[in-house]
Amino acid sequence: MHQGSQIQSGGYSPSAGSVDPSFRILKDLARDLSSGQVSFPTFINATLKIRRALDDPNVDADRMARIISSEPLLAAKLVQVANSVALGVPGMPVADVKGAILRVGYSNVHSIASAVAMAQLVVAKEMKPFLKRAEAVWRHSLEVAAIAFVLARKLTRINPDEALFAGLVHDVGRFYLLSKAPHYPELTADPVALEAVLDEWHAPIGHAVLSTFGLSDAVLQAVAEHESTSYPASPKTMSDVIILANMLSKGPNPLDRHNSTFRPAAVEDSKDLHELLEASAETLHSLVAAFRG
Repeated sequence: MHQGSQIQSGGYSPSAGSVDPSFRILKDLARDLSSGQVSFPTFINATLKIRRALDDPNVDADRMARIISSEPLLAAKLVQVANSVALGVPGMPVADVKGAILRVGYSNVHSIASAVAMAQLVVAKEMKPFLKRAEAVWRHSLEVAAIAFVLARKLTRINPDEALFAGLVHDVGRFYLLSKAPHYPELTADPVALEAVLDEWHAPIGHAVLSTFGLSDAVLQAVAEHESTSYPASPKTMSDVIILANMLSKGPNPLDRHNSTFRPAAVEDSKDLHELLEASAETLHSLVAAFRG
């Protein structure tokens, strides 16, 4: 059993006597989940762009959705608010950012975005040594999201916008770990140990963090399973789509020690998949460009 399977939202409690920095990070997560105040910076430049863009009175729902989606934690929190008791519609949960914006309303979106941005800016200085790593994860997430959108639309009956959202947040566990890393100098001093923690724990931690936001089971399962090495030849579920998008990404996540050496031959040799991406190149480029602003 993968040790990450021990993590459950609000229910994981590592040994108090452990001195292993990886377990101390997990204790931080347990504390954050218990408090209900999970907040950490992802890619801070995206946050700043969002704050500027939301000041445009002419922004429409589609453009705002793309802008918000460029910041994974904000996107997740917005969906959470849309599905809250105050705003949620029984039996009709929101599963993507555009739907959340339409339900929450522009003025509330601006307030939520500003609050998240301020909370992130407070702790952003601590992540300065890891900004290049955070940007690499962010760019990888944007690419996976764009590919997931195309795969869902062309090969499945899955809502492409929900697949795009799942792709955007699939690596949120890496951001959480990077935000905590400065508090563990013995870990950051050992790049091999740090990468081992990132590699081993980012998927279950991402699942635990996002579980507190009340996201759909399909998205949560995709986040938990996205590092699977089983090639989904005919994607049918959200997990299949995100796993395949992760494999197809042209820029493998540089924080993943295995990604650079492992990509199933079936993916490399799939003429149909590569032709699909080539035919969808304009859509992929426009999506990524919209995210980057």
